[in-house]
Amino acid sequence: MTVALIYVHPRQKQKVYVPAAKQFVASYMNHPPGATPHDIFVVVNGDRPNQSDVNTFKPLPVQFLQHDNFGKDIGAFQMAARTIPHDIIVCLGANVHFRRGGWLDVMMNAMNKFGPGIYGAYAFHEPGIHIRTTCFWLPREMFNLYPHNIGNESRYDFEHGPNSIAKWSIDVGFEAWMVTWDHVLPHPQWRHVENHEALILDQHSDRIGYK
Repeated sequence: MTVALIYVHPRQKQKVYVPAAKQFVASYMNHPPGATPHDIFVVVNGDRPNQSDVNTFKPLPVQFLQHDNFGKDIGAFQMAARTIPHDIIVCLGANVHFRRGGWLDVMMNAMNKFGPGIYGAYAFHEPGIHIRTTCFWLPREMFNLYPHNIGNESRYDFEHGPNSIAKWSIDVGFEAWMVTWDHVLPHPQWRHVENHEALILDQHSDRIGYK
């Protein structure tokens, strides 16, 4: 089973997203993902990758992909899933970072135990069944079966609207799982997750200031 991390790096707002990328890199180095073999892909959203991008992501051994920014981060994830050959994709937004090592092993152990479906670090029942798209993972072939091509105006529908990928996963016969350090919860059991439980941190957890 081959695993790919897909990290989206927007070209716009470099004063925001370059520090976010450097935080991602530093937290990856300080809190390694574990023993799971994987490749790292950085999707530069809105322009061609350049030497500045290479410098931003040093010393991680990343491979760069280019996307036109249509559909923002979700469009980038869809493009990458149609491009790379890996079995499992882990989709990571620009503000994702880590506070504890072994997070990828926990992700893959959950999938190995419970099988195909969509998995995420944060999941909610309101406004509709959804997994926060700053961090989710699933089989690449399953992602490519999702029937909607996401544009700029439909990416929120992909996350928490009537066509959310979590709801779609359940509707086609799979489960949508929330994974913490200690629990793997099917959608009827989803609950609030504090930072100390969360596999990853993002802009939402940082803003609220959970401990």
